[in-house]
Amino acid sequence: MAVHSFLGDLHAATNKFAVRVTLLTKWCTITETMLKKSAMVFGDQQGSTIEATLYEEFEASNLITMDEGDCFEIHNFKVIHASSLTRLTRNRYHIEMTMSSVITKIQPLPYCNYYCFANFENVNRGLYHPKYTIDLYGALVGVGELEIYEEEMVDGIPGGLNHRIHFSLINIEFDQINCVAYGNIALQLYHYWNSTVATIVLCVLKFWRIEWGEGSLNHVGNYEGLSKMLFEPEIPEIQAFRMRIPN
Repeated sequence: MAVHSFLGDLHAATNKFAVRVTLLTKWCTITETMLKKSAMVFGDQQGSTIEATLYEEFEASNLITMDEGDCFEIHNFKVIHASSLTRLTRNRYHIEMTMSSVITKIQPLPYCNYYCFANFENVNRGLYHPKYTIDLYGALVGVGELEIYEEEMVDGIPGGLNHRIHFSLINIEFDQINCVAYGNIALQLYHYWNSTVATIVLCVLKFWRIEWGEGSLNHVGNYEGLSKMLFEPEIPEIQAFRMRIPN
């Protein structure tokens, strides 16, 4: 019989454990052998998070749909050491679901705040490793125009055209971080910014990457398909920020 475990208790020798998790984000990627897989981040009731992998043929053969925000109980999975160059969590392990895994959709788990907000001053001082994504919240300022640019060439293949918007995020102490939104998030920001009547717009950046220049922070940017930009979410940090804004 499987024993339910929390994500923070998993280790490479884990055997016959089961987890109950919320799917926080999900995106598709291609392996070096051209296999398509779903990469995702799970969170549990204790607020711990972990990255996970599910190959496309397994998802199709089990007729299971795993959507962001849904909750699942998972049995018979592998726990391996996290080794990717870009990490969305600080968890040293990674869940790999296989053909023997059993995934069941369950009722929603109790609410948990999975954000791990970075300190603005420490980001600007370079105290966060750029291989880890960060979460930020604050007020939008200096939102620029929607630009069209040509992406960089990859392996001799010319990049396509994409969208971007430069903007800044400030905290309640007026520390500022320069940001760039790319692709769909740039379009999302453009439409929201041009439709809102609010004088101050508060937002959350989830799973954004640190881009370094020569000896200093260049900007914080998003990953297409997995980073999030949430406007005025009902979380304690945003509510406390708004209460401190002078009338």
